[in-house]
Amino acid sequence: MITFHKSWYRDFKTYYIHFVCLYLTNEFPELVNYTRMLKLMQDVLVPLFSYLTHHQARPIEIAFVDSPKLQVCQNLRTLRHQILKGTVKRGKETMW
Repeated sequence: MITFHKSWYRDFKTYYIHFVCLYLTNEFPELVNYTRMLKLMQDVLVPLFSYLTHHQARPIEIAFVDSPKLQVCQNLRTLRHQILKGTVKRGKETMW
């Protein structure tokens, strides 16, 4: 279930039939069919969610996200820009 979300497959059925059943039979010798797998997944969902939430990376420090500057076509538009009124100014971006 975890590797499905990291794969390029769009649905679990295709992933299970075309990848798991073909390439992972050595790792899982007693592989169940797709219908049985769906029933087993219902019992695993809550423990899996608990495991993933407790083992996710926790941020240690404050993280900042920097975005590129918002380009304005003409300098005359900077004063008329209504969405960012009061914050628009001319200058360099933060990456300088």
